[in-house]
Amino acid sequence: MRFALMVAMSHLRGRRTAGVSAISLVSVVGVTVGVTALIMVLAVMEGFEIDLRNKILGSNAHLVIRHVDHNFAGYESARDTVAGVPGVAAAAPFLYTEAMIQSSKAASGVLVKGIDLERTSEVTNLVDNMTQGAMGELSSVEERQAVIAQLREPPRSIFQQESDTVELPGLIMGEQLAKYLGDHTGPLKVGDKVHVINPVGGGTGPMGAPVPHVRPFRVAGIFHSGMYEYDTKWTYVAMSDLQKFLKVGDKATGIEVRVDDIDSVGWLKGLVEGELEPLFYAVHWKELNKSLFEALALEKVVMGLILSLIVMVASLNIVGMLILVVVTRSREISILRAMGASGGKIRAVFMLEGLLIGVVGTIVGTGLGLLGCTALERYKFPLDTDVYYLDALPVVVQYDTVGLVGLAAVGICFAATLYPATIAAGIRPVDGLRYE
Repeated sequence: MRFALMVAMSHLRGRRTAGVSAISLVSVVGVTVGVTALIMVLAVMEGFEIDLRNKILGSNAHLVIRHVDHNFAGYESARDTVAGVPGVAAAAPFLYTEAMIQSSKAASGVLVKGIDLERTSEVTNLVDNMTQGAMGELSSVEERQAVIAQLREPPRSIFQQESDTVELPGLIMGEQLAKYLGDHTGPLKVGDKVHVINPVGGGTGPMGAPVPHVRPFRVAGIFHSGMYEYDTKWTYVAMSDLQKFLKVGDKATGIEVRVDDIDSVGWLKGLVEGELEPLFYAVHWKELNKSLFEALALEKVVMGLILSLIVMVASLNIVGMLILVVVTRSREISILRAMGASGGKIRAVFMLEGLLIGVVGTIVGTGLGLLGCTALERYKFPLDTDVYYLDALPVVVQYDTVGLVGLAAVGICFAATLYPATIAAGIRPVDGLRYE
C-alpha cells in the first residue's frame, strides 16, 4: 500500500504531466463545491423543517386523546389517568368547534377552541405566543399568563369606551385574523366586540330550517404563532364559555397531551390507550402531520440527489484525468509490471489517486460548508416576511448528515476510479515496451 501511495502522489504532482495536475485541481475544486453546497443546503432545509415542526408542536399538542363520541363527559377522570402515564409531562382537556366570527366590518370562518385556563400553558405555547393584552404589548410571562387566567371575565380596563360596560367573555385571536376583521383605521384591538356564530346552534325555525346561535365576545388578547393558518383561523375562549355557547353541558372534545420526548409518541400512544377505556383513541403529531413531514423529507432527499450531481461531474473529471495518466504513463506501467508489480498493485495506484482527490475535496468542502452555515446562523440572512413565515434563514447543522455527505462524496470519487484502474491493471509489459 505504501508503494501504491508513493506512485499515486508522484503522478498527481508530476511536472511532466502539467495537464494531469490541472485536471486534478479542477476535480478537487468540483468535489469541494459540491460538498459545500450539499452541507449548506441540507442545513437550511433541516432548519426549515425543525422550525416548522416546533411551530406546529407549539400550537398543537404532541398527543391528542379523542372519544368515539364527538364530545364526552367525565373528561377530568380521563385527564387524571392520562397524566399519570410515565412519559406524559402534562395533559389538559379541550373543546372545539367550527364557527363564524363577525366584526362590524367583516366575517370569517374560524375554529373556536375552549381551553382549560389553568393547564393549557403546560401543553401548548399559547402563552408564549401572546403579543397583546389588556395593558397593551405583553413583555413578560406573567402578563401573558394573566391574559389567559382572566379570559372568562376580562377586566373592564380593556373596554374601548367608558360607556361600554357590558360584561362579555373574552376571546383570543391571531394577528392576521385581527387584521382581516379590522377596517381602514387598522386591525381589531383588545377590547373590541365580536360576534361568534354557530350556524345550527339555535335550534329549528318555524319553516324547519336551522337557526344560528349568536353570542358576543370581547377581544381579550392577540397572539402570533408565525403560522399563517393558525393566525387566521384559530381563536381561543374559556372552556366553560364554549360549553355554554354550544349547549353541550360539562363535556370536552378531547385531551391534549405534552410528552417528555416527542420521538417516543409512537409507543406512548399505545401505552395511553391501554390505560383508558376502549372508547378512547389517541392520535400523535406524526400522524396528524404525516403528509407534510413526508413531503419535507422527500424534498430534502431529492435536493440532496440533485446537488450530488455536482460531485458526480467532478468524478467525471477524475475519470478523464486517470485515463490521461494511463495513456501518458503506459510505458512506466509496463516497466513496473516487468519488474514484478502485480495487476492489483497497479489498480491500487489509480484507485488511490482518485481517492486522494475525493478525500481532499471532501475535507475542504466540509470545512467551507460548516463555515458557511456558521456565517448564515450568525449574521441572519433576511427573508421577506410577506412570502415566508420567518424573518431570517434558519440553519441547523446535523453532524450525522454532514458525515453522510462526506462518505457519499468519497464513495462517488472512489467509484469513478474503478474503470481507469481496471484499464491500467490490464496493461501487459509488452504493450508499453513494444516500440521501445
